[in-house]
Amino acid sequence: MSIGRTSLLLAPLAVAARAVAFFVPVFIARWYGVQSATDAFYWALSVPTFLLILGGTTMGTVLVPVLARLRVTAPDRVAGFIGSSATLAFGLAVGLGAAVALVAPAVVPRAFDPDTRALTVRFVWALVPFLGAVAVAAVLKAACEVHGRFSGPAGAPVVRALATIGVVWAFQDLGPMVLPAGVLCGSVAEVTLLASVLWMQGVRPRPSLDVPPELSEAVRAFGPVLGGETMVALNLVVDKQFAGAGPEGSVSLLEYADRARMIPQTLLESTLLVVAFNAWAAARARGEDEGRNRAVATALWWVCLLAPPVLGGMAIGREALVRLLYENGAFTAEHTAITAATLGAYLPGVFLSLLGALIVKAHIVAGRYRLVLALGALSLALNAALDWLLMPSMGLVGLAIATSITTATVTLVSFARLLPDLRGALPPAQAWNAVALAALSAGITLVAVFQGFTPASVADPALWVAAAPFFGLLGAGALRARRAS
Repeated sequence: MSIGRTSLLLAPLAVAARAVAFFVPVFIARWYGVQSATDAFYWALSVPTFLLILGGTTMGTVLVPVLARLRVTAPDRVAGFIGSSATLAFGLAVGLGAAVALVAPAVVPRAFDPDTRALTVRFVWALVPFLGAVAVAAVLKAACEVHGRFSGPAGAPVVRALATIGVVWAFQDLGPMVLPAGVLCGSVAEVTLLASVLWMQGVRPRPSLDVPPELSEAVRAFGPVLGGETMVALNLVVDKQFAGAGPEGSVSLLEYADRARMIPQTLLESTLLVVAFNAWAAARARGEDEGRNRAVATALWWVCLLAPPVLGGMAIGREALVRLLYENGAFTAEHTAITAATLGAYLPGVFLSLLGALIVKAHIVAGRYRLVLALGALSLALNAALDWLLMPSMGLVGLAIATSITTATVTLVSFARLLPDLRGALPPAQAWNAVALAALSAGITLVAVFQGFTPASVADPALWVAAAPFFGLLGAGALRARRAS
């Protein structure tokens, strides 16, 4: 498997898929604006968002190595393993969702008025089936990728988003309870697509309560990885808890800024990260540790070449981006200003977040599960402390700064632990090229930001003039990556 080539082939599909998926909050913003009902929905959604780690990240992460080995040693047992894993994942997700719903009345922000608190609790209960569907989708996604079928999972967000948008649009007159119904229908559509991909591969998993012996290996890894990654995901819940103490609409505005800053992250996760992780797991199974380390170093190098120009352009054009995505109907210019400022505070940590996602996967492939757990604990503790310090004086921008500082700290600690594996894995000249390109991108961005240069519209010619050096740096990085691949 060529990691770079496969990732590039997936990129257009991933961009289209994520673009369509991103329109879910865009349409919600335009149809519902910023009100107490959207605060309730996004707060309720933040709870299953961190539980999605069970389905979207952890379950797939621990199953990939086992599935890859089973596919070689016992292909006739793959379908049964997938069916059992999906059943177990569904039961765990629904059980956790119900437990959260039971305690929701005690943890809903006190700043919400009584009607909003009651609506929030109803939203949490309505989202419990959504958790089960997402957990099953995660198992099926991992199975598709192990079989080399990356395009189906990469395009699944399109199906999920279209189903969600369609249901919300068709039934929006019924009130805000259509929001959880929409996201559930979207996840069911995604499960159907992924099951169809496996079916066409001749893999026919069925629900089963049997526990294959190979599942015990995944279960041993599941606890530490789940603990670490869940604590990272809990940061979003903590942030929204602090935001809930702010003025009406604060939770919604934080959500809109967070969705915008996740655009590069979701693109990476649907291309390079998923392809690289499967390749690293296969190399680990074959005992090719030296080749795996070179592949890890190369993937980090690609991110250093390609991400800084993109993030620099986002930082300069953040207000124009937010206005393009959200400002219409009930979303006003005042909301744009707050969201853009919050996004600007998020962006410094996004680059290290992209590197951190790859580094954590490398640690998981190497079996360093306790390290992942420790990194998660560090992330949660540091973010909560910084939220407490910065929120009172800086508001939503303070929450975003806290996230950036936390991400940078955790990524640097994680990289320091991985560094012994990477010594000699990347030629020094390539490393210095990446450092120089990242420094140039950061320098141009800082000059523009400190000069107060923030074009407010995508139609402003000044925005495209400012974007020219970033396009040039992105092209230079892409050329270097291609020549070295």
